[in-house]
Amino acid sequence: MKKEKAGTVVRIQKIIVMSSIGLFLIIIGALSWEFFFSRYYQFQKQESMFLDGVKSYYDTYPRYLPKKGETREVTLQDLYDVSKIDTLYVPGSKKLCDTESWVRVYQNENGDYEYFVNLECNHFKSKIDREGPKIELNGDQAMVVDYGIEYKDPGVKSVKDDTDGKMDVKEVTVDTSKVNTNSIGTYKVTYTAYDKLHNETKVTRKVQVVDKLYSFVIRNTDETNYYNGDEVKNFVQFSGMLWRIVNVNPDHSVRLVLANSSSNVIFGVEEKFTDSNVYHWLNDYFYPHLKNSEKYIVKNASWCSNHTIYSLEDIPTECNGETLESPVGLLSIRDLVLSDGNIRGSYLNTGQVYWLMDRVNREMINIADSMETKGFTAWSARAYGAVRPVITLNTDVYIMSGSGEFTDPYKLNDYEYAKENEQIKDRLDGEYFSYSGYLFRKIDTDKDGNVKMIMSSNMKNPETREEFSIEYADSITERKFDPNTPGNVGHTLNEELLLHLSDQSIINHEYEIPEIDIEQPFNQWKKTKVKSMLSLPASYDLFSTYYALGGTKESNFLLLDYSPNNDITFVNTGNGLAFTMDQNVFGENTVKVVLYLKGNLKIASGRGTYSSPYYIK
Repeated sequence: MKKEKAGTVVRIQKIIVMSSIGLFLIIIGALSWEFFFSRYYQFQKQESMFLDGVKSYYDTYPRYLPKKGETREVTLQDLYDVSKIDTLYVPGSKKLCDTESWVRVYQNENGDYEYFVNLECNHFKSKIDREGPKIELNGDQAMVVDYGIEYKDPGVKSVKDDTDGKMDVKEVTVDTSKVNTNSIGTYKVTYTAYDKLHNETKVTRKVQVVDKLYSFVIRNTDETNYYNGDEVKNFVQFSGMLWRIVNVNPDHSVRLVLANSSSNVIFGVEEKFTDSNVYHWLNDYFYPHLKNSEKYIVKNASWCSNHTIYSLEDIPTECNGETLESPVGLLSIRDLVLSDGNIRGSYLNTGQVYWLMDRVNREMINIADSMETKGFTAWSARAYGAVRPVITLNTDVYIMSGSGEFTDPYKLNDYEYAKENEQIKDRLDGEYFSYSGYLFRKIDTDKDGNVKMIMSSNMKNPETREEFSIEYADSITERKFDPNTPGNVGHTLNEELLLHLSDQSIINHEYEIPEIDIEQPFNQWKKTKVKSMLSLPASYDLFSTYYALGGTKESNFLLLDYSPNNDITFVNTGNGLAFTMDQNVFGENTVKVVLYLKGNLKIASGRGTYSSPYYIK
């Protein structure tokens, strides 16, 4: 009896559960019908109303119907304007359907009209092809075209649409009107195609008009193939550094000179240029810092060294010294004369002092100096002189872009700008980086991938924009850079000025303090090693001299070089030269900070130039 009652209870419970489930499903179904299916049915009715309204529109305006092979469009707003349809709302709401919704009509080859409805009411949208045809081009997506050569477009390989299938390539409109092969730059060719629903596809091809560097220079110079004057737009970006074009040689190789001097080197030897400090700095120190040098630089370029000038009024044009072959050399007085005629007005005269390859009266090495009436003067071979390298590029070099201005130099084909997330250790020496609010230049990479940077100008207080000035305290008996001794400029640099920089990526690195010995080559100077977060530039470091272009004149700044006479060594920004003398002559000096950053830091943006430096993430 108890079992029968228990079974009855279970059956009743099952009936109640099943009934509840059934009722739940009925409610869900009703709600689904109300909130989806009925609304979707309402949307379908509106699609039909839209189509009927368009057909009524064309009944009234038959002249607007398309011709064979054409497509015409009528929007929902068009129907509202001529009262051909009642207002359409998003199903279940009072929100209007998109008035840009359309019906397109296409007249096929048989003369019949095909209608295609595209109604959009919030998330309710007509099921219709909205994609244009796929265009495949002949040739590369990016093309390089030589200057002055007529551009011939490779054309379209195929056109295919998901709905219309294979289409005739003649239906693609090709616009080459923006390509100008008489002007260096990048242009776009546009290819446009429509399917019968008038869905549009646009594809572009990048066309880069480039010019052989030597051809460009020949067109823009006189019979001497030298640029002439002081306002010359011939700045060139090569190997991440800024140069000026000097001239074209008879073999069509092109000479470039660094836009400004980069270092200070004691000439040291007067007998032969190839034995001098300058020669070894140019070819053993500077040359390895250039990228793709083997590919683009003429390694056996010819230079006239020890060319002797006897009279400032009669400068020999033929070499009366010895001819040597090397990858890197210097300017000559002849270069200055041919680039203007009176030297002072030449764009090659930067207002700084720098070594030339000439001699004056067989006694002194000659340097350019705009302070002098004649534009140059003699200078002791045992004194510091700024070095301004000259290189010769072969005929494989092209101008890819740029206007030749300081802020927009000609970009050559020797390298590409950095991409986002590229590590700074993989970039070129000479490129500009923005770090901690200051502008730096990359000058080296150590064996561990840490990157050596030098400030491009004197360090300034970020709030007042005044230059920081430091000096050795009177209590310091030996004026050698030392970050651990209070009163030493090294200590001031690392304890006070470091506070104005973000030190999280700065490496506590080992630096070599060179001890000046004018009787020895610079690369044989005695060096003391010291660990420091921040340092000063050595005289022979890249870009350790004053760089005037694009900046304002600044105060003298200290160098790392140690004088056995216990004098300080600094760069005079008035002429770009390094000097060694008693600290009391000039008192306080400013600093161009040198530091090492972690080489795995990543680039966020920029081009590595003065006006568009790389920003570090």
